[in-house]
Amino acid sequence: MDKIVQIYDKRVLLLDNSIEEETLPDPDLSDAWVVNHHSPSKVKVFLKKIIRSENLKVYLKPVFLQREFKKGYEYFRENLYIEELCDGYIENMQMQEKVQLLDRVNYFVQKYAENRGHKQLSGDESILQSSFDYYYTRQKSIIPIKSHNSLSGYTHPRIEAHFFSIENADKCSRVLLKGAFSENLLDREFIDTLHLCHHCGGGFLNYREICPKCKSHNLKMIPLIHHFRCAYIGPKTDFLYKDQLICPKCSSLLLNPGVDYDSPGSTFICKNTSCNNQFQHPPILVSCVDCETDQSPHELVVRKVYKYSFTEKGLQHFLSLD
Repeated sequence: MDKIVQIYDKRVLLLDNSIEEETLPDPDLSDAWVVNHHSPSKVKVFLKKIIRSENLKVYLKPVFLQREFKKGYEYFRENLYIEELCDGYIENMQMQEKVQLLDRVNYFVQKYAENRGHKQLSGDESILQSSFDYYYTRQKSIIPIKSHNSLSGYTHPRIEAHFFSIENADKCSRVLLKGAFSENLLDREFIDTLHLCHHCGGGFLNYREICPKCKSHNLKMIPLIHHFRCAYIGPKTDFLYKDQLICPKCSSLLLNPGVDYDSPGSTFICKNTSCNNQFQHPPILVSCVDCETDQSPHELVVRKVYKYSFTEKGLQHFLSLD
């Protein structure tokens, strides 16, 4: 069951039943919440419920995970970034380093709670406002993290928690942040460049060399050998004879690489029995693992990844009491 414990002068609520029953506790009962539940899937649902709340006292509540549960939470890949949905881990209920955060959040809530309750915001505006409140009180920038579970390979876990599907989360969070940047509410700093499927926007791509004749990607790569003495160049298979390298042109024995011969590149043989084409420069075909769309590299969507921080205009806008 849920239990309040006193740590220093702070009231800390240990969450168990609330997580099991997916109900948000009264935020006025304690200064911080500590997750005391072993199920990562239920904890994840509960943390998203906190983020989606319209109550400033709820979505800003300092929430911590207990480090002794970490291995269990991260056993499944989809829960690797569960700490990004809250304020991270604490060990043995040690709250000394968190007191400053608790005081900062409490001050902010007392100052802005009434104003937030009267503000009439659209869906996107509400997400931006609650995101600002969180990152401002945590003194953090909005930094994407790499994730295997994200469609594009990067995710903003806290912002994407407002949306209910991976596709919507990836697209809507990106549009939201780009819009705020366009309005000069956010500044941004370049982090990475992505190449994504032009059909679904997925970043899980398989690059394949293909036969230019039949388009098969069942190819065999064979090194080329250049015999210095007679200038013959051919595939290594032409030189192999009883575990030795014999030049098929002049019948010389090739012993020392760099002295007798070198390898200037490779050639490819198509293993499609109805083709058997041999060529040196295979085209590249990109296959999307998510939607199975095949495309050439120039058809991929190029997208930049940024971290965001609030501009002076953004601070004035989101902190406005009007």
